[in-house]
Amino acid sequence: MKNIVLGLILAIFVITGISTAKDIEKLYFYDLNGKKVSVASFKGKPTVLVFWQLHCRGCERELPEVSELAKIYKDKVRFYAVVINTRDILTIEEKKREWGFNLPVLISDYKTMVAFNIFGTPTTIILDKDLKIKGKFIGAGKVNTLKKILDRLTKQ
Repeated sequence: MKNIVLGLILAIFVITGISTAKDIEKLYFYDLNGKKVSVASFKGKPTVLVFWQLHCRGCERELPEVSELAKIYKDKVRFYAVVINTRDILTIEEKKREWGFNLPVLISDYKTMVAFNIFGTPTTIILDKDLKIKGKFIGAGKVNTLKKILDRLTKQ
């Protein structure tokens, strides 16, 4: 019975998830100033989205590492730390300082979380220049794999 329930939950995530780059273009986030940021604006350059939460220990380890990686690819790849479950700007800024990362932060809404199948953090999504998903990692410690994918995407 437990396997059936788990299978149904997984099926719901797959069915409600993103199927094409056109679907991705319709999604948006908000920056810390409240400005709407369309995923369509990411077109033309690979983009890394790290979904995180304020009380996530894995996120605390992952974001500074990804922030260092962003320095290597600064002109070739966009990087964003996408916070979920909060809109508290002061607390977000405090976590950035406390954890030691300097990626631009975007705020996700429920629709975007469902579309990207985010059900745990950290979750990293890699989009190519045409907004096709080229990788998805759940959990911390995947920076070396992320680097390999970015090396391939930036040499095209």
